[in-house]
Amino acid sequence: MALVHLGCARNLIDSENILGHLGAEGFSLTGAVEEADVAILNTCSFIGPAREESENVILDLLAAKAEGGLRGVIVAGCLPEKFRPEIEAKFPQVDAFLGLSDYSNVARIVEEVLKGRKVREDSGGRAPQGQGEFLRLLQTPRSYAYLRPSHGCDHECGFCIIPQIRGKQVSKPVEAVVAEVEALVKQGVREVVMVAEDSTGYGRDFSKDGPKLPDLADAMASVENLKWLRVMYAYPNNFPWQLTDVMNKHDNIVPYLDIPTQHVATKVLKRMRRGGSSDSVRRIMQRLRDEVPDIVLRTTVLVGHPGEGREEFEELLKWLEEFRFERLGAFAFSPEATAPSGADDDRCSHEEALERQGRVMELQARIHGEFQQSLVGRRTQVLVDDSDGDWAIARSWADAPEVDGMVRIHDPAHNLSTGAMPEVLVTAAEGYDLEAEVLSNP
Repeated sequence: MALVHLGCARNLIDSENILGHLGAEGFSLTGAVEEADVAILNTCSFIGPAREESENVILDLLAAKAEGGLRGVIVAGCLPEKFRPEIEAKFPQVDAFLGLSDYSNVARIVEEVLKGRKVREDSGGRAPQGQGEFLRLLQTPRSYAYLRPSHGCDHECGFCIIPQIRGKQVSKPVEAVVAEVEALVKQGVREVVMVAEDSTGYGRDFSKDGPKLPDLADAMASVENLKWLRVMYAYPNNFPWQLTDVMNKHDNIVPYLDIPTQHVATKVLKRMRRGGSSDSVRRIMQRLRDEVPDIVLRTTVLVGHPGEGREEFEELLKWLEEFRFERLGAFAFSPEATAPSGADDDRCSHEEALERQGRVMELQARIHGEFQQSLVGRRTQVLVDDSDGDWAIARSWADAPEVDGMVRIHDPAHNLSTGAMPEVLVTAAEGYDLEAEVLSNP
């Protein structure tokens, strides 16, 4: 069995669930498609380019099957969940399509495919209903793992089809999430990275007096031997401000927050259906800086959305220059046919959107570089994820895995294994990364 993974960290958790269920049923797993009898592709379909990538990989796998290298091809995840009739008609050679589920039935479906049968039922198991996920076969370094406290999203942003794919938000009970954290820590995981479609929306589907994200974070941080907890994908409106108290209470909740603002111009925010205004976005971001000492803020902005003229874009640039996010990603608007903004032609050309994206990232490269330079000479703890020859590859509190930079530590004696958390002195900054030397290695 081989699994090909595409997409985000939440998708990676799905891939880990698939592998975990297959491993539990005795299937032999390989990372090489050419060594496998059956390949499962876990797809992404968030935007057009992601669907194109998924379809290209389907073609590659079907070609390997036609050449006799594979006995079966299974396509799972977001693409068949949202676009099943289209891709079923486009790729009739695929042996099975699985939408989103807990994948508890994936082993049985693989067995059917190995018998030469095409599986046309729609389920690989139960729909996600807030249950814990305990059979994951982690695909991250053992230094960190992702954990989702909820499935789905209640927002209706103009540019996004995720709620159409993953449905309304369903939160896991606090006890289930804590049990997942405990299981991960027992496997040697040092950092748990919380990912969800809307992390700060956790618990809003519970009763009015039910637990919310601050309660969950407090319970997670209290798990013995969890070294770092990092919160990603926080929605800015209706921010649960008790979270800042919890962040300050626990040393193992890193002072870092990923909070996609998408824009700052009120006109564009309204067209995006994001809620809030320019003033509220600015106020929320500044309050986070004021309430959590040393916090690093990551955001995402979307340029070229309908309603963004040159004036609104220049307002965004000016704000980014003034506020100076330590970490930032920028994307050019991609119209989605079934999204509210998909058919809105009141927008710049795609070429102009790409040019605006380039200007944002050029500005951010300078801001990022200046922040990195400010860390030179600082003592800090880092988490080692990997090695590269005589260098250990680590991250500081300011760097989320996969999306931010790294800290390179010269380690010719290879004393720093994955999961080590030495104290280091930052000695240099180069581009998006830092170099450091070890001061102590507990």
